[in-house]
Amino acid sequence: MAKARSDDFKTPECRLSYASGLFKARAVPNPDGSPGGREQYGCTLIFPLAARKELEKVVAKVIVAEWGEKGIERAKQGLIKSPFLAGDGKEARNKASGELHPGMGPDVFMIRPNSGKDNPPQVVWKNPNMQETEATVYSGCYGKAVLTAYCWHNNQSGDGVSFGIRLFQKLREGERLGGGGPVDAEKWMEQVPDDGGEMPDTSGAGAGALFG
Repeated sequence: MAKARSDDFKTPECRLSYASGLFKARAVPNPDGSPGGREQYGCTLIFPLAARKELEKVVAKVIVAEWGEKGIERAKQGLIKSPFLAGDGKEARNKASGELHPGMGPDVFMIRPNSGKDNPPQVVWKNPNMQETEATVYSGCYGKAVLTAYCWHNNQSGDGVSFGIRLFQKLREGERLGGGGPVDAEKWMEQVPDDGGEMPDTSGAGAGALFG
């Protein structure tokens, strides 16, 4: 039986994290935590606390559509799994060290929208007809997403609401989260002879190999 689902809607501005999941589907764990789940696209979207009320309205609407008015009370009691995660909660921290991941903190919250392997999200910037890559749409940039909210039931996890992602549009640059990103080629380029001849060996091989 089909579960309640919202219409597509655009989010307030957010910060993108785990951007690689928008470009490559990965196997997610099963609801009981075991490996071997289906492959999905997905990412983490980080919002200021002020944006939560707007998203909660969408979630409340699908909860009522699926479970009636009593669903709201069930959600408040924690009997319906929330899609909202605290910016300083356990999901925002390194499992080993307990330190907050970059971009997280008590002044933000996050969601983890997903999309099935057969429905990759559109990722755009200035041209709506051009699919961007992680070189331009990266973890740390800011933008808005087009999402749907949907209800679900699982025999192990019970009832819940999650978000599906249809599109992410980058709006502005931001400090990269987690490092990485394109290398400044001009900084590292060496001169290459035009005639195709070999350059002199300046690697200092006589000094001994670093890894033995």
